[in-house]
Order: sequence, then structure tokens, then C-alpha cells
Amino acid sequence: MRITTPGIALFAAALMFSTSALAQKVTREGVIISQSGESYNVRTREGPLTVVTSPGTEIREVRGISKRTKDARSLIPGLIIKAEGEESGGTLHAVEIEYKDRDWRAAVASKAGNQEALERQAAINAKAAAERAALKQAIIDGNEYIIRDEVTVLFAVGSTVVRPEYKQQLLAAASKAPSHGNYRVSILGFADPTGNAAANERLSQKRALAVSNFLRQSGHIQPGRVLSPSAMGEGTAAPGEAAPASNEEARRVLVRIVTPKSQLQ
Repeated sequence: MRITTPGIALFAAALMFSTSALAQKVTREGVIISQSGESYNVRTREGPLTVVTSPGTEIREVRGISKRTKDARSLIPGLIIKAEGEESGGTLHAVEIEYKDRDWRAAVASKAGNQEALERQAAINAKAAAERAALKQAIIDGNEYIIRDEVTVLFAVGSTVVRPEYKQQLLAAASKAPSHGNYRVSILGFADPTGNAAANERLSQKRALAVSNFLRQSGHIQPGRVLSPSAMGEGTAAPGEAAPASNEEARRVLVRIVTPKSQLQ
């Protein structure tokens, strides 16, 4: 098909019109929420916007009437920016970006404060985890704790399913647990000695986890009072517990409701 010169001109004009309709030169103001490479997730009054920079993007810091050229490292989360460029489909390809010096300082201070808060919370979490680990080990070893209630849940060969008859026993113990005051729930999983020892330890962990999940969802026990389940593997017994007389008795989870010996009787 032959295209005449007027036809080419019309096509070019239509293409330019279409491109201009899709991409519009705008100025948007918003706060940087996050960054990924040269793309910035910005929250504006008009809604979320992705601002994309390039090596040619002019970045300036405004202080009073003066402006200083900066690089992309100054664009940090929490900073209020004004970006100018072509926007299409929720993405603005920035030609210029400006921000105020005082806003940058506020963003830096906020970032430092957030980091300090995160570190402080991490330290608190680590201390709490260490205390829970020590508490769990003390209960496993039978030190300084009194057993208030106990339920032994037996499992079929290779199974981690809690059978209905044991669910009733667990619910009964869970409903009484709050009456014991400062209680904790210890959950120990065991396996019989047949098969691979490593596989048996994993199986005992899964059994203990299944019982733990059931108790946490019972509605009677505060989740924070249920200690993380422990895998005891095969051929072991808890303090004060009689050794299993058969493989059937060995495939078990031992649940104990305990309180500190220092608690008033």
C-alpha cells in the first residue's frame, strides 16, 4: 500500500496527539514512603504515585531563597518532595525534584528515631525470648514448678492428628487452667523408637505443635501462657513421668499445666 506525504503527516500528528494524551507534564507533591532502586513510592493528595528518576533528573534542596543541587541519596523515606515530569498510568518520570532542607532534616530525625525504636524493641524481644527459653527448660527439667494438671495425648503410627477423645481432655484442662493463677502450659512431644531417629524427632515436634495449636485456639488459654512446643524425640521421658511401657504409649504428647513453687498455695 502506498502512503502519500499528506498521509504520513496526518499519521505523525495523530501519534503525537495520542502520546501527549497518555503522558502529561505535571507537578506532584507528596511524601516518600519507600524506595526500590530509582523508583519511589510516593503518597500524594491525589493518591499513590510512583516517581521514577534517571541520571538526568535534577534534584535540588531548597533553603530559604537558595537552592543546592543534590543527588538521589538525599531522597529518603519520610521526605516531602515536589516532583515535576511526565505522568502516565500512575507513574511520573521526574525531570526535576525539589525538597525543603527542614523537611529533609525532619525525615532524617524520624528515620533515626524509628531505627532506635526498632533496636529497642528487638532487645526487648530477645530478652523475652531468653526468659521464655529459660522458663521452658526449667519446666522440662522439673525445677521450681508444681504440676497442677496433666494430659497425655497418644498418636497413631506416623500421625500428627489429635483424636477427638483427647480433644475433650485437653479442653477440660484448658478450661481449668486460669483457676491456677500464674500458670504456664508445657507441651512435650515424643515418638516411639522405631525408624530413623532424626525423622522421629521431627515427628515429635509436629505432634507437639498440633496440640499447641489446638490449645491456643480453644479460647480458654491466653496464647502467651503456652510455651513453645518441644521435641523430645524417641526413648526419653519427662521428669516424674513413668517410662512408656510400649511403642503405643511412646507415641505421645505430654501437656502439663504448671505454676511456680513460690506461688502461694
